[in-house]
Amino acid sequence: MTIQIYSKPGCGKCDAAKSKLKMMGLEYTEHNLESYVKLHDGWRHDGSADVMAAHTMLDSLPIFRLNDEFHDYPTAMRKLKNTRVVTASK
Repeated sequence: MTIQIYSKPGCGKCDAAKSKLKMMGLEYTEHNLESYVKLHDGWRHDGSADVMAAHTMLDSLPIFRLNDEFHDYPTAMRKLKNTRVVTASK
């Protein structure tokens, strides 16, 4: 599973989420959301439109992208914990 987290500097929830991922031993890619909120060349190709659509719908940071699905913090943590339980029991 690929884990991407979209956050902003100074966001307490974002820092807590990244700490939790580290404690769980999960690798992730971090993206600064501020890079996606500004119109720039290539925004159609780098996923900016998808990220901003998710930000509008979820309206809360951090935003997680698990594989190709966007989730808010609580939903992402629940999915990651459930995935770990299933993987550990196999």
